[in-house]
Amino acid sequence: MAAKRTGISADLIIHPGETLFDVLEERKMTQAELALMTGVSPAYINQIIKGKKNISMKFAFALERALGVPKSFWINLQTHYDMEKLEYEQEHMPDEDTEYHQRKTAI
Repeated sequence: MAAKRTGISADLIIHPGETLFDVLEERKMTQAELALMTGVSPAYINQIIKGKKNISMKFAFALERALGVPKSFWINLQTHYDMEKLEYEQEHMPDEDTEYHQRKTAI
């Protein structure tokens, strides 16, 4: 198995939806209000906040217009989340060569 590079915990990988939730809370804004301002459904906002949907480039532009938070902020949050999640998954999944060798040896 490959050696761990970062040792990051899954609990420390924060989806951008959590930040969006914090911004809404700080501004005392509802998900429905943000949905109206960005032209998406409240369900879409909720899916992002729950981490079930990602922040797309298009939605980052809409967030900038609605909240005044730069689109680059949202895009960077999403990109870093995606990188950390991928790195975590690669570090915690068996190496294909090792897994193949273990199966061959067990036969």
